[in-house]
Amino acid sequence: MKKIATLFLSLTIAAGLFAQTADDALNIAREYYEGTARTMAMGNAFTALGGDLGAIGINPASSGVFRYSQFSFSPSLTTNRSTTNYLGNTSPSKNTGFTISNFGTVLTFDTGKYTGLLNYNFGIVYNKKNSFRSGMKAFGTTSNSSMLSSIASQLEGIEWMDIDAETVDNPYVSSYAPWPGILAWNTYLLAPLSFLGGKYEDVTDSYMASTENYNELADELAIGGPLDQAFKRRTYGSNEEYSFNFGGNISDFLYFGVNLNVNSINYTVEEYYEEVAQNSAMFDDGFVSMDNSFWLKTAGTGVNFKFGAIVTPFAGLRLGATVTTPTWYTLTDEWDYTMNSSFNNGNKYTEYTPTGTYSYKLTAPMRWSLGAAYVVGNRGLISVDYENVNYANTVLKEYGGDYGIFSEENSIMKRAFSKASILRLGAELRVTEHMSLRGGYQVYSSSVAEPARQAYSAGVGFNLGQSTTLDFAWSKLGSQTDSFQLYDDYSDATSVPSGTNNHSLSKVVCTLAFKF
Repeated sequence: MKKIATLFLSLTIAAGLFAQTADDALNIAREYYEGTARTMAMGNAFTALGGDLGAIGINPASSGVFRYSQFSFSPSLTTNRSTTNYLGNTSPSKNTGFTISNFGTVLTFDTGKYTGLLNYNFGIVYNKKNSFRSGMKAFGTTSNSSMLSSIASQLEGIEWMDIDAETVDNPYVSSYAPWPGILAWNTYLLAPLSFLGGKYEDVTDSYMASTENYNELADELAIGGPLDQAFKRRTYGSNEEYSFNFGGNISDFLYFGVNLNVNSINYTVEEYYEEVAQNSAMFDDGFVSMDNSFWLKTAGTGVNFKFGAIVTPFAGLRLGATVTTPTWYTLTDEWDYTMNSSFNNGNKYTEYTPTGTYSYKLTAPMRWSLGAAYVVGNRGLISVDYENVNYANTVLKEYGGDYGIFSEENSIMKRAFSKASILRLGAELRVTEHMSLRGGYQVYSSSVAEPARQAYSAGVGFNLGQSTTLDFAWSKLGSQTDSFQLYDDYSDATSVPSGTNNHSLSKVVCTLAFKF
């Protein structure tokens, strides 16, 4: 089980600076390959196979197997399901969207020879490597803690004059305070402890939240009454790969290939959190409600090279291998917040942050894979792949190439991340001359402190003639349970509630392919 926190407070945002976390880097470095309906149905166990445009991204040598030119197109429907348990309440949610899993073409050129280089091929193929589509929601009631109290604690040591919009032209740029804290101050959700007077008379760098009351006798702050908390989170986007391929066939024994892969990252997070007093009269400040909206977009490109080979030592048996260089990404994050507050005297306030932006670099680790397949005449085949990647070699850098602000995150990844293995199994049975059945299974081993994930797939393919095929596939990435807190711990005496989110991802893909 992996512990997560929402991006509201896990981001380091100050003076226009955004720092990605280790989990964010891992999210980009991971690959849950999609491909065509045929490759997906067979668990993408195609390191030793070819003859399908979805296989070129798995092993560049797959293009060398083609003896004809082909074009294919694979639309898909992706659905994320989650069930969240928080403060005794269960919240199911579903996020569904239409995407494209694969499209491309390969052009085959016959040399006319009977030995040596029999043909060479060029391909351009798009593949989705990872879908970031997800959604979750949570709600509950507590009298023990508040996000506003957590925000107040993060401002400890920062003078209120440095974050006041009426005192400073742009505190989001001039101050190193977390942006949620600046928002809360300027929507009157925070007050300095000097507001209480007495021994706090000269205290200008410690704060109390509007959800807190001060007990003078006990000299402590406590939540004024029950708070209804609600949270929604939606993510979407993907890691997309464009492969520029060259491959060839030597004497129907050795197939080789190389890809120049250009990766495109588009990842968006939308979050909304609110706290509402069940009885505002219980709060000394007349607190009624607050809500906080957050938006983040990560976009950029990466590049790597992938080399592959397939050999056929004897009839029916195919062996394959690939090596992928590290992927070098250049990324830019943009983000903003909005906060609203209301009080029982009728006052309401709204504050917006500017749009923050930060560019940086990420290096995803190299990969290698081995595969074997056995083809049983024209009746079917079985295939197995093994892939290895060491996520401890993931590296974040500032745009200029220095480790700088990422030194701690890189240390965490080096220490906490590990090697991961991916096992893929696939089978295909030709039932009739015009129909084939397929199945697949994948296991993604643990790379951090979380359990392995399994994926199941199945599909059917139809031969519609000498030049056209139509394939369908279903795939499900097995469920994973994460624990989370909606805001950070802020006091040894306070128990911040935590919850669990069980989520899974499924896809339905259709591929239409034409030979020419």
